[in-house]
Amino acid sequence: MNNERKKILARAYLVAALILLFSVSVFARLIYIQTHDTEKYKNLAQTTNFRNVEVVAARGNLYASDGILLATTITKYDIYIDMKTIRAELYQNNIGALCDSLQKMFNKPSYYFYSKLNEGKKKENQYLKLAKGLDYEQFARIKNFPILNKGKNKGGFIVERRRERIKTISGFGIRTLGFDDERGKSGLEGAFSCYLKGKNGREIQQRINQKQWKPINIELEPQDGNDVYTTIDMRIQDIAYSALQDQLEKSEADHGCAIVMEVSTGKIVALTNLQRTKEGGYDDLRNFAVWEAAEPGSTFKSISMLALLDDGYVGPNTTVDIGPGYWKYYKHTIRDDHGSGIITLSQVLSQSSNVGISKMIDKYFSKNPQDFLNKINSWGIDKKTYIDIPGESVPYIPKYGKKWSPITLAWMSFGYGVKLTPLQILTFYNGVANNGKLMKPQLLYKIEAKGILIEKFTPIVINQKMASQKAINDLKKMLTYAVETGTSKSIYTPNLSMAGKTGTAQVEYWNKGKGRLYQASFCGFFPADQPEYSCIVVINKPKKGFYGSQVAAPVFKEIAGKVYLKKPLNLPKEDKSKESQKINLLITKNRKLTINPSTTLVPNVIGYYGKDAIPALENLGLKVVYSGNGKVIEQSIIGYPIKKGMTVYLKLSA
Repeated sequence: MNNERKKILARAYLVAALILLFSVSVFARLIYIQTHDTEKYKNLAQTTNFRNVEVVAARGNLYASDGILLATTITKYDIYIDMKTIRAELYQNNIGALCDSLQKMFNKPSYYFYSKLNEGKKKENQYLKLAKGLDYEQFARIKNFPILNKGKNKGGFIVERRRERIKTISGFGIRTLGFDDERGKSGLEGAFSCYLKGKNGREIQQRINQKQWKPINIELEPQDGNDVYTTIDMRIQDIAYSALQDQLEKSEADHGCAIVMEVSTGKIVALTNLQRTKEGGYDDLRNFAVWEAAEPGSTFKSISMLALLDDGYVGPNTTVDIGPGYWKYYKHTIRDDHGSGIITLSQVLSQSSNVGISKMIDKYFSKNPQDFLNKINSWGIDKKTYIDIPGESVPYIPKYGKKWSPITLAWMSFGYGVKLTPLQILTFYNGVANNGKLMKPQLLYKIEAKGILIEKFTPIVINQKMASQKAINDLKKMLTYAVETGTSKSIYTPNLSMAGKTGTAQVEYWNKGKGRLYQASFCGFFPADQPEYSCIVVINKPKKGFYGSQVAAPVFKEIAGKVYLKKPLNLPKEDKSKESQKINLLITKNRKLTINPSTTLVPNVIGYYGKDAIPALENLGLKVVYSGNGKVIEQSIIGYPIKKGMTVYLKLSA
């Protein structure tokens, strides 16, 4: 019995000794930490409970050349409350008033907020969500509510700001306007991101629980990006967008694009792309104008013709025998849709004769095809235009060598066996219109920072003289003749001289199961005698009509007519004054704004307080989105025809 008792006591003493030894070691470790590793563990606690987070800077605004806002960044405000921070006395004395204020703002019963806040107070919730996605006016209002007006340290008021990029005007879609985010870079946003994006800041956040953090302090203020002005002219952009959309719907085409370029500078003043959606409408889903390289068909004949004219082989009145309208060439047949017999080269272009152009190119270049390639490549036909916008395809021009076929040259002459984008074709035509001076397509106009000019971009010349002046003049006359008497004579009008060439190319001809599919196009310039603008219209896979003269040329005519004939040229001063009165507000003596309810144009509210301007615009049926507080300093649309539900974006002074 005694032995058993001794064994039990021995075990007890052993356990006690082990516990004592463990306790002493823990105590010794604590003493060591306090005296030796204090800073190390302070830093560890700091990094565990706090973090340094990047604050994204607001991107700059994107404008059209005429100052119309295309895209902007607005701030949304998320509101939270640190219930633990609020002292009991402050809470009890003001909770009722706070709930009443929240009820009026959010149209929910006050007991809903009372219950939510009381529950948060009991749990000492340090990050209680109160509201998300507030605009500036709502934020400015809520921060003055009872309790919240005591700020972060006493009232527990926590605000988190989010940036949202928004498109401000119709006529631009996701691909043309573009983006720069996790999807990549696209369109204008992607092209000019280096200017638009600012410098991000940093803020300190404190851990609330395993999943939540709350902002404590801004360590480095973010710097907003610069504003970018593009070369786009919204008046012309709207015209091109509407004309293209109408024709796509009428012809039931798959997709299309239209580009308008200023002849003397290469500035792109309109760029629109539309594709049929699954729902049957049309939207900007892909930048066909810049990306889609395809066999152009007969618009390439102007390139072949300039090669002939510049080398002095031929003139507009040189004749060629196109026989019965077809030509047996090696084991293939080249066919025409128009005319037969002996015709001039002006008629070759105006009638769009495949036989005529291929016979002439074969006659003068078949012995040395490299001469032809050298000539057209000197105009940059084989190179990208290197336009600012990303996604441009590389043109395909065959190289003379082992894989060169005997029929390659002839087929090239009328636009088969080569691939070019609409923009690349337009660049050539624009050079012809510009008396042989080839311009780089330009989309970037200037950069500003808070209204101060940072940089202005000048036009870039690719080729000072594409060809002899005589060859250029002859081709311009031949293209004018083509509109007056040729395949595109249906668009002729004595009110505006136009020059250009139709194009009709069969696409996917290797896929026999789909039947015949076509690409219709028209490229030219106006006015023909003193060109100001060049333009290309391309419509793909139309179901109703397929010739360029039927489908694409009418769009060109509509764009040219509305751009040029309705251009406000040298208006008398009194007319300008009357027009100005239509788009400006009427102001009474007490500075209260009133608008004539019969006005048809969006009024100018810049310089007036948002509290007056916003309801005045809304009374006209406009939807107003704004940021800031105070006077209006920027307005997205001024003087445009009012459409019910149209969105107007305002930027206020603070």
